[in-house]
Amino acid sequence: MSNEKSTASGGMNELRLGAARKRLAESRDQEDAIEGVREIVANCLGSEEMALFKVERSSASFRLFWSFGIDPDKYDLARALGDAGLRRVMRGECHVEPDRSGAVVKAQAFIPIRFGNETIAILAILHLLPQKLAFDRTDMELFKMLSEEAALPVFGLKAQAKGATQGTGMRK
Repeated sequence: MSNEKSTASGGMNELRLGAARKRLAESRDQEDAIEGVREIVANCLGSEEMALFKVERSSASFRLFWSFGIDPDKYDLARALGDAGLRRVMRGECHVEPDRSGAVVKAQAFIPIRFGNETIAILAILHLLPQKLAFDRTDMELFKMLSEEAALPVFGLKAQAKGATQGTGMRK
């Protein structure tokens, strides 16, 4: 029975991953792609608080590109990541903070959005919904898919070639 349960959950994860991939791939424009990322994070990863930061290589900083459910004036990505987390994300690795043991630590994930071998943006996922206590193995597969496949629909080919984009603005 345990093997059947494992096979069933693996199948559900494949469906979830496939649906998320399809949602991004079929985006009509930048705004729809950003809405797709929001839907994936909310429905598949369990958070209504997220922000997308564009990496500004010239100034070695980050520019808030889009946010949902957070106060962008009170959120500092560099401080939230810390030096070690920042290095990991810039190398293309996801950085996940610990789960909420006793609801003291807030689970967070920082996902590099990559184009080729370069991190061009960071998706910060904050404050999981109450029914979700931590990110799990299946969430890591979604992180990887977002890291590898979100750049093109969200930023577009022309923007990638030039390395510059315009955000759609803040959403709360």
